Order: sequence, then C-alpha cells, then structure tokens
Amino acid sequence: MPKQMEAKMKLQHTMSKRRKLGYGWFSSFLLCFFALTELISNVCSLKDLKIFVPEAVIMGNAATLSCQFELEKATLYSVRWYFEGEEFYRFVPKESPPARTFPVSGITVDGTQSDATSVTLRGVTRDLTGQFQCEVSEDAPLFHTDIRQARMQVVELPKEDPMMQLDKTHITTLDNFRAVCTVGTSFPAANITWYINTKRIHRSPYQRITYRSYEGTPTFSSLEMLPHSQVLQDIYQSMPPFHTSLTVMCEISILHIYTKSAQQRILVSDLVTTISPNLLGLDGSNNRRKNNGDPDNSPLTGGGGLAGRQPRSLLYVLAVGAALMHCWNGAALLLTDRASGL
Repeated sequence: MPKQMEAKMKLQHTMSKRRKLGYGWFSSFLLCFFALTELISNVCSLKDLKIFVPEAVIMGNAATLSCQFELEKATLYSVRWYFEGEEFYRFVPKESPPARTFPVSGITVDGTQSDATSVTLRGVTRDLTGQFQCEVSEDAPLFHTDIRQARMQVVELPKEDPMMQLDKTHITTLDNFRAVCTVGTSFPAANITWYINTKRIHRSPYQRITYRSYEGTPTFSSLEMLPHSQVLQDIYQSMPPFHTSLTVMCEISILHIYTKSAQQRILVSDLVTTISPNLLGLDGSNNRRKNNGDPDNSPLTGGGGLAGRQPRSLLYVLAVGAALMHCWNGAALLLTDRASGL
C-alpha cells in the first residue's frame, strides 16, 4: 500500500507540471498573437476615414459625394454608400464589374462619374435631404471596417423675386410706417432680414417684426417702425435739415446658396415745413364767419384792414416757400433715382 500511494502521488505531481507547462505555452502564444495583431493593425490598417457631402444642393442639380481614407499596406475590400440606412452603391475591386448600384427611391447614380472614392448622383430631389453614410472595409486578414456619415440638404429655390410694399412713401419724424416683404415658395423656407439705411433691424417694442411661412406657400414678413424706435431716432438726429429719405430693404437668404433683396425709399419731412391750411385762411372759414355776422375788422378773420392783411400775407409767403422747397427736394430725389437707375 505505501508503494501504491507513493506512485500515485508521483503521477499527480507529473501531471501538474505538464498542466503548468501547457498553460505557460498557451499564455505565451496568446501574448504573441495579440502583440502581432496590434502590430499589424498599426502598420497595415484602415486609417483617417473622412466623408465629404455637400451641405446644400439646388434641386435638379448633380451632387458628388466622396469618401477619403488611407490603407497603407492593407488591401481594399469594399466601399459601400447608404442613404438613411439603405445601400445604394457598392464598389468591390475583386468583383467584375467592381461597381454595383441598388434601387433606392429618388437616387440615380451616374456610373461614369463614380468609383472607389466618390459617387455622383444625378438630378437630386427634395426627398434626398437626409443622412448619407460611407462604409469602408479592408481585405483579409483583419477585415477592419469603419463608417462615417454627413447630412445633405436639397434646396428648392423660389421662382419669383422678392417684393416689398409700403403703406406710406412720405412721413414726418413723428409718423410710424409699415413695410411688407414677400418671397415665393421655397424649401426650406427663406430667411427675411430687415435693414433701414444699412442698419439691421431687430425685434423690439418699437420695431415690430412678424414672420410667417407654411410649406407650399410664399414666405411673408412685415416690419412696423414706430417713431420712438432707437434706430429711427439715431437716423433723424444725423439727418440734414428739411427733407431727406430712408432706404428700407428686406434681404432674402436660403442657407449659403441664395441671396436676393428688395428695397424702397421713404421721403421724410421735418415738422417745421408742415403748415395747416386753416392757418392760411384758405379753407373758407372767413366767408363762413362773414355770413354769420362776425365783424370784419378782426386780424384773425383776415378783415379788410392793414393789420388783418399782414399776418395772412406773411403766412402765405411762408407756405409758398415751404411748398417750393418741398417740390425742389422731390424733384432732386426723382432725378437721383433716375440717374441711379441708368
């Protein structure tokens, strides 16, 4: 019995050594394998994958999407393009032919302008607004794969130029005015920005701006300027005396590919040149007073005496002078507009 026990213990000891040796070899193999894999992945793998998709494309135009990458010593296995998760183009160098397209609604691939690094779409529609993905895979032994994505916006431009309407073309420094700007249907909706004498107008209690846009309808914006607006006050303080003008402009923009504007001028008069007709005795009030038996010697009613005629004559001269000045400035403004139009 002691000999059998001793033999059994020797056998167990031998098997334990073999197991330890086997585990050691296996651990060393794993370490070498991982080190080799890491080395290969650092030296011969897919790197620096970048996708380039136009931010905005006009509807009906072509769009070229590109995918750039570095393989170094690795070999390309495939390049795949997706729109909203659906594959529409694949390039596999080992296949014949290497390029292949898949039916996706709204996408038409130009095969003559597409290869391993880019794909061209013809006649893009509004339905192609969304996310595009480029997936690149290297060949054996690692089959490393990477993917990038980017968004493209397809723009439908308005068919009509913007239009502006004013409720007044002649104001005083104490008047308010309202302007309306309209632009035709577009996708996405156009932005409308207001300017007066090149100064941008922002919404405030004295600068009221509204904006309305619904899909399938023109875009509309209105601007109402109250006389206490800080922008108007700054402009009025820098104005020369008598008559001058304001230039009201609305600028239309859609992303970075469309910009147009519409503008009009408003004549501004100083209150000094505004004289009421009843102060001139030209509204028939004198005749009414005479018919009612008012005395004819009052200077306010313009009686026949010299004292009554002089104030009215002075006011008349002032009125005629103001009218002539108004006509002169209006004619100068008209000539300036015509000259600028030429």
